[in-house]
Amino acid sequence: MSEPRRLTPPWALIEHAESFEVRSANGLTLAFVYFEDDPTRRRLTNRLTRDEAYRVAANIVKLPELLQKDRR
Repeated sequence: MSEPRRLTPPWALIEHAESFEVRSANGLTLAFVYFEDDPTRRRLTNRLTRDEAYRVAANIVKLPELLQKDRR
């Protein structure tokens, strides 16, 4: 069995054309949160608005900090 990968904090939020990427400090992509601003396309693709996607991705970035508080 291989060693588990370290999800090294801090995690970064990177904006792309239609998504936000959450990446660990060692460059591992942890999540993509997709968005669509066109209401018709958003309805067809079931994507979030840009603001909704940003809030989700920003909260994912906060997870290591929240988990540390939990351990104290």
